[in-house]
Amino acid sequence: MGKKKRLVFMHQNYPAQFGPITRFLLEEYDVDISFFSQYAAKQPIPGIRHYFYKPVTTGHEQNPYFFSRYFENECASMHGVHNTLLASGIKPDVLIGHVAFGNMGLLHVEYPDVPKIGFFELFYDPFGNFSESRPEYPAPKPNCLRVPLRNATQLIELEYCTKGYSPTRFQRSTYPAAYQDKLSVLFDGIDTRQYRPAEVTSRSELPRKWPTDAKLVTYVSRGLEAMRGFDIFMEVAHKVSQLRPNVHFVVAGNPKTHYGSEMLQIKEATFKDYVMKLHPYDLNRFHFLNWVSEAALIDLFRLSDCHFYWTVPFTLSWSLFQAMSTGCLIMGSDSAPVREAVTDGLNGLLVEPYDIDNMVERMLEVLDYPQRFQPLREAARQDMVSRYGFDVCLPKLAEFYLSGPTPPHQPDDALSTAR
Repeated sequence: MGKKKRLVFMHQNYPAQFGPITRFLLEEYDVDISFFSQYAAKQPIPGIRHYFYKPVTTGHEQNPYFFSRYFENECASMHGVHNTLLASGIKPDVLIGHVAFGNMGLLHVEYPDVPKIGFFELFYDPFGNFSESRPEYPAPKPNCLRVPLRNATQLIELEYCTKGYSPTRFQRSTYPAAYQDKLSVLFDGIDTRQYRPAEVTSRSELPRKWPTDAKLVTYVSRGLEAMRGFDIFMEVAHKVSQLRPNVHFVVAGNPKTHYGSEMLQIKEATFKDYVMKLHPYDLNRFHFLNWVSEAALIDLFRLSDCHFYWTVPFTLSWSLFQAMSTGCLIMGSDSAPVREAVTDGLNGLLVEPYDIDNMVERMLEVLDYPQRFQPLREAARQDMVSRYGFDVCLPKLAEFYLSGPTPPHQPDDALSTAR
């Protein structure tokens, strides 16, 4: 028996998107896995050696230079990873990391012959093709000016990594054309066995505060923010609530802005507080669950009569794929990343992002004639199983990690699970 291949994963947080693939690798391959992170959201699974790293101290923490502070933080992180990896004594065979956090930058020279695989999530765009801000909430001029500089770490990794991958074609398309041949399209995968249609039992963890015979419109987002259209959802929901008294609206997500610039332009403590002042909402029919357990989230999807998903052109949320896998009827904003998963009239509905009246009209149609849209729910579920499930995605991702350099000009379809 040959020696185990030593894989080293790096991310600011454990396990991030590497949780399912590391478990799969341990179960299916003879590998040794170490994971280096600054924080840990969960206890490492058995078989993974976990190491905490600390970014080095730069001396500029209290007074960072505005235009380079992201790069300096990333360099401090790179240095912390470098020092911790060397101190561990591990001799890696493959290095795998999320490139935007500053993981591998100092490892290219230290380990010149070790393959380095980058996870490339999104390249910042200074020219408005996609953005971290909504047009209604533009970023201040200095923030706009420094956008190209925020790409410094990713440009270094594009040049020096052995190969890389992005979860969707849209995300890969945000990177410079000169480097796109170096990036494959590989989705992380979702647990379609767990996220599946089923009856919701009385043992559910979901805190149900609405009548059992109510129609439910659902909205799920890590943060209730402008980037994910929380205000758009509430505008549509308010109008629908005035027209259909039997409809309730359930929102799962923390009242926090993770991306975007709206908090620089409003006086309220949160964007949710701001939005809640825009209309006299019937608060007996709006249910804000904040953060819920995964089991509760699955049951919420199972109860949903219409699931609203809105985003600016940006990374797609796992919640979209999870909702589709559970058989939700998706009403999604018609933008490039959403179109990659949702085809209007086939496995969901796409609506113009700011056409409130059309959204209201289509949502009413979904609520009034559910059987008409049952084939879309079934197609959404089938698409997730056949294209995005763990059974499809994890073997491809594992082979990508273990197969050596990617041949030049490899077609997307050879590795992609996306449309």
